[in-house]
Formats: sequence, C-alpha cells, structure tokens
Amino acid sequence: MYFLCVLYACFVLLAVPEIWAADSLTSPLPSKEAIDLQKAIEVALHQSPVLKSAQADEEVAQAAFEGAKAALWPKIDLNASYFKENQPIPYIPAQAIDIPAKFSDEIYAWSIFLRLPIYEGGRLVGQVQVSRIERSSQAFLRQMTLNDLVANVTNTFYKCLQLKQLISAYELSVSAMKQQRKDMEVRFKLGRIAQVELLRMDVQLAAEERRLVAAQEGLKRSRNALAFFMGINSYELPDLRGEINANEGILQVDITTLVQSRPDVVAIKHRVQAERERLNVVKAKRYPSISLVSDYGNRAGAGLSNREEVWEAGVTASLNIFDGGVISSELAKQQAAVAKAEETLRLLELRAQKEIEDAISALNEAKERLKLAETSVLQAKEALRIEELRYKTGSTNITDFLLSQSAMSLAEADRLQALYDYNAALTEFKRATGAISGNSLVSLATSFRE
Repeated sequence: MYFLCVLYACFVLLAVPEIWAADSLTSPLPSKEAIDLQKAIEVALHQSPVLKSAQADEEVAQAAFEGAKAALWPKIDLNASYFKENQPIPYIPAQAIDIPAKFSDEIYAWSIFLRLPIYEGGRLVGQVQVSRIERSSQAFLRQMTLNDLVANVTNTFYKCLQLKQLISAYELSVSAMKQQRKDMEVRFKLGRIAQVELLRMDVQLAAEERRLVAAQEGLKRSRNALAFFMGINSYELPDLRGEINANEGILQVDITTLVQSRPDVVAIKHRVQAERERLNVVKAKRYPSISLVSDYGNRAGAGLSNREEVWEAGVTASLNIFDGGVISSELAKQQAAVAKAEETLRLLELRAQKEIEDAISALNEAKERLKLAETSVLQAKEALRIEELRYKTGSTNITDFLLSQSAMSLAEADRLQALYDYNAALTEFKRATGAISGNSLVSLATSFRE
C-alpha cells in the first residue's frame, strides 16, 4: 500500500507540471502584463472566429478536392439480400438440358459489385480540376481575411494608444489648470483679480475636464472594439503598451502590379477559372459514359441449400439522346455564371485600384497634416508660456491666457489625431495591397520602406 501511494505521488508530481505547461501554451494572453501590438495580433490569429471561419472554408474546399479525386477510383459495393416469395421461383437458371433450374420460395444472395469508370467525357477529371482551383481560391481568400483582421487590430490598437496619449495630455492640462485655479483663488481673495476672471477659469477647466472624460470613454469603446477583433471578452484585455509614431512610409509603387497580386483578386481569378472548368464539365454531359463492371457472389435457396457461385463481368456504355433540354439549360446557366464571375473580377480590380490610390492619397495628406500639427504644437506651447508669464506679471488678462491654454490642448489633440490618421492610412495601404502577411504582421515589406 505504501508503495502504491509513493507511485501515485510521483505520477502527480510529474504530470502536474506538464498540465501547467500545456495550459500556458494554450493561454493566448499573459495574466497581468501589458501587451504590445505584435502580441495583440498573435492573439487575434489564435482566437478570432472570423479567421477560424475562413480556415474552416479552406478545410471544406480541401475535403471537396479529396472527394473529387476519390471519384476516379473504382467503386466496390457489398450487397446482401433475402427474399420470401409466394411460390418457388428459379434463383439459379438452367445451365443445360440435363442441368435444370433450381427453385425455392426463399432466396439468399450476396455479391461484390465493382464499377471502374473508363471514359466519362472529361467530367470526373474536370471536377477534380474545379475542386483544385476552389481549394487555391479559398487559400487566397483566407489570406485576405487575415489581412483584414490584422489591419483592424492594428488600427484599433493605434487608436487606443492615441487616446491614451491624449488622456495623458489632458490630465496634465487639467492638473496645471487646477493649480492655476488655486493661485487665482488666492489672488481673488486678496482682491487682485475680478470674480469674472475666476469664473472664466472655471468654465475653461470644466471644458478641459469634459475633453478628458470624452477621451476616457472613447478609450473604453476602442478597447471593446479591439477585444472584439481579437476574439476575446473585453474584460480579458490587459493594458496596452507601445507608442504611435510616423517612422514608416512608402516609395513609388506600381499600382497595377499591386492590384493583380492582391490575395482577393487572385482568389476571384481562380473562381473565374473554376467557373470555366465547370462549363466544360457540363458540356461533357453530352458525351458517352463507359465503365467496366463486375459482379461476383453466391445464391442459395431455402435452408441455404444448393448454394452456387454467380459472377459476371463486362462493359457498360450510356449516351444521352434526349433529356428535354436539361443539359442545354445547365449550359446556359453555367455560361451566365462565367460571365458573372468575370464581371465580379473586373469590379474587384477596380475597387482594389481605388482602395490603393485612396490609401496613398490619404497617407500623403496625413503626412502634410502631421507636419503642420507638430509645428502648431510648438507654436501653441511657446504662446502658452508667454501668455502665462504675461498673466503672472499682470501685463495681460485671463482671457488671453485661457485662449492660449485652449489652443495648446487643441493643437496637441490635432497632432495625435494626425499621427493616428497617418498610421491608419499606412495600415490601409498594407491591407489594400495584401502586404500584411503571417510572417511580417506589423511592418511593411522591404520594397515599401522609405
């Protein structure tokens, strides 16, 4: 008994660390520490139901491809039967004059039936080709789904970082204004300023606190959106770390090449090819079907008596002569499907070109706006310093100081918004060109670096 207890304890000590290790591998998020953009994307790739659904579609296409290939193999069926007749019937026909037929009112039989397709007019091979193309198409669609997912996570993550920095700026502004308000209250009690100046400060402070609350609530909504894209509950999302900057850019690019290499465009190209192959499959229904067939088994009468071996082998051929226009209607339907796929491809190419051009335009605009916003912040900061000094020395009134304080807050908010817009446009360019891949989820390809 003591030996069994020791053995069980050893098993627990060895097994528990493995269980803990397995749990740590399957846990997508660290327990307490903040996550960066790369970790957020990794969690999204692991948890997002959108990506899992796309992967399931790819698995369905793979299964369809395997099923199409299986149709080329021989088909073997095992058949068994039992019949009770109202009168004896021949279950074995007469084989000669001196070998009469065998009769029974109970008939037992089993057989193995083989059918091997020899010629189907290209229908089976065409279906394999269609399934192969559809499998490739689903792979490219999954890649585009991944691109969209990473782009959504990246944009939302950057929005959270922008709002965090904006909240920090507003908190500093509110704190400074509260301190200034205390100084003004002292000066008011000493009779050095009028009450109206104190009221103006209260109004400005309330406006700054409103901006702070708006930024805090916006951060909550952005975190909820980020958790949604990552495929987790909002309460599971830890704190975020990182910084938003404008260190990346793009060079001159060939838009036509980018459009033709975009994953969803390539996927629809495969779809067009698949529809054309389906058209060939429908046309092949007018051709004959030739198969090699074979049947081997046994038949027996009542009491399983007089059991005899039965077999046959041969070739069967079938050719449709008249079907009331069924094949013709299928041809017309499939020709329309081919035309629709071609127009869908053309529409997607135009849309992809527009998205890429719009992203480049938005990026150029955001770049110039960011330069202006950074200059405005420097100007507003210096103006605030001067006005604060003038107000403390009594050479100006509270109105000018409050206007400078408000201009400083707005300039910083504009700078952070321009910084976010720049990164959002850059992310949209990556998404529109399919540059966000599983191997390089955050950075641009080398050819797109500035």
